[in-house]
Amino acid sequence: MSDDPMTDVRLDGEGAAWPDPDAGVAVETGLFGRLVVPADPARAAEFRELAGQAAAWATRARGPGTLRAYRSAWTQYTAWCARLGFAPLTGEAEIIGLYLVKAAERLTVPTLRVHLAAIATAHRLAGVPVDLKHPRIALVLDGLARGQANRTVRQAAPILLDALPRLLAAQPDGALGVRNRAMLLIGYGAALRRSELVALRVADVVRIPGRGVEVTVRRSKTDQHGRGDGVAIWAATTPALCVLRTLDAWLSMRGALQPEDWLFCGVLKNGRVTGKPLSDKAVDRLVKEGAVKAGLPEPARFSGHSLRAGLATAAAEEEAQLHDIMRQTRHKSTEVARRYLRSRDRWRNNVTERLFRRRPESGA
Repeated sequence: MSDDPMTDVRLDGEGAAWPDPDAGVAVETGLFGRLVVPADPARAAEFRELAGQAAAWATRARGPGTLRAYRSAWTQYTAWCARLGFAPLTGEAEIIGLYLVKAAERLTVPTLRVHLAAIATAHRLAGVPVDLKHPRIALVLDGLARGQANRTVRQAAPILLDALPRLLAAQPDGALGVRNRAMLLIGYGAALRRSELVALRVADVVRIPGRGVEVTVRRSKTDQHGRGDGVAIWAATTPALCVLRTLDAWLSMRGALQPEDWLFCGVLKNGRVTGKPLSDKAVDRLVKEGAVKAGLPEPARFSGHSLRAGLATAAAEEEAQLHDIMRQTRHKSTEVARRYLRSRDRWRNNVTERLFRRRPESGA
């Protein structure tokens, strides 16, 4: 038996709920816990090796955020199956379709797709075939999407250029404030997702004197294989908005560092820098609490995504080209990137401007 809990595979002699404990081999996947797979006990050794390798590689193919979402989704799915007496690893499309209908009472379609991906991944790890294109799944999901078409989608409010200085000025004194300002400026300028910002290492941000900084994003939502991508952030003429000055101030507080050290880390109330990595939730708290302290309107609308959305929206308002915005945000889909331009486009060359703004007033 392997010492690695992620790849451990053993005959199921105890504790497995589905199927019958004597019906197969239990695969300890790490991602979903123990999955009981129907298998011939005579071939258990062969299956143990192959399934262990598959579980390890499948887990490494997902980012930390995706793994957390998949674990949560699988837990909810298996709990629902237990309540109704269904076995979760049968590959039966009808059972999965019924779950989607029930879960749609509280989840949006994009979240349902995450749950479906988690269910499919668990089946694949267990070697159980599942057809996601089966009508019992595909038609149900399509119907739910149509039914939710009029549901309001809550989007994070973008932090625009006039709000950014207020957010920076609202940060506390000392090491915590220095770190927060560096996080805000790099997260904003590089249009980073929360997970990307906290995953930065010291070597990932390079100073370019006279220009600014270059940021390397090693892995992202659209780059699960870790090919990496880079963006540049120009230094600002205004000291408070200058990413070079802010980064230097933070690095001087960090002291001697190795290239693989976390760029941003925990700071205690007494100002001591811990060196321990941050959760992506720390970015959410930083933006939300900063929005309140800065007196931004409707602060509850802001979140960690407001940095990324803010850069894209502000660039669109300055009439930046779509391909230039996408290069900075690293969007792969033009449709997703266009969402940030639409608000500006509604006002550009609008026919009502000709009717109401440029029309000379007539005498009474």
